[in-house]
Amino acid sequence: MDLTEFDRLFDKENYKRHPWEISRKKVLFKLLSDSEIKFPIKRIVDIGGGDAYIINEVFKHKMADEYFTVDTAYSPEIIAQLKLNYGENEIHYVQNLTDYFIMFPAEENVLFLCMDVLEHLENEDEILQHLTHKNNFFLFAVPAFQTVFSQHDVLLGHYRRYNLQDLKKVLYHYQFQIKDNGYYFSSLLWVRWIECIFNKNKKASIDNWTGTTFKSKLLVAVLQLDFAFTQVVKKIGIKIYGLSCYCICKK
Repeated sequence: MDLTEFDRLFDKENYKRHPWEISRKKVLFKLLSDSEIKFPIKRIVDIGGGDAYIINEVFKHKMADEYFTVDTAYSPEIIAQLKLNYGENEIHYVQNLTDYFIMFPAEENVLFLCMDVLEHLENEDEILQHLTHKNNFFLFAVPAFQTVFSQHDVLLGHYRRYNLQDLKKVLYHYQFQIKDNGYYFSSLLWVRWIECIFNKNKKASIDNWTGTTFKSKLLVAVLQLDFAFTQVVKKIGIKIYGLSCYCICKK
């Protein structure tokens, strides 16, 4: 989880979710709906689930029979607060992948989500070494382009950013079969380049969004148009770079 996500857990009533998070959720659903994965699937496991926003949104859409979220930050206190925030539902909270595979033996037809997690690890092996089971699907997403690495990344606890070739190289090393890949949020890439030039000490983060409801909805709409355009031109063989990149894989 991003380090800043701790701040929101105990302030549910006053917390405003960042437009980027809402837009990323919409990207996730679109990528999954366009994939070869047939839903509902047996199990969905969100690795690095943070404040459990994504897994709870997936749960609402009834995309699986079982739901799990895994994060090293899930102490008993954090889990209790998450259950209070989202209600007592059928989502399982697990502190690490080792415990997950011990308590819930691997099965086929499982989708593992790993969105904006690998960049937090000094070595991707900490997660990827566990994902060895066959006939499962995986969605990886990471922040793109080391050239825009900034104080913002340091604030979020990032070790690095990737380009698509970097991500694919890592995944091929661990024998993932890449079924789809690409970039998203191209408009934000330009914004980040400008920020890196003129605002190197940016301290804004996803946990301190103070924009109005109108501004939030406007930004979400812009990012969805951005993503839709990227997907359309991708179909005709034109690749547009973005602030994030993804791979959908199978083993």
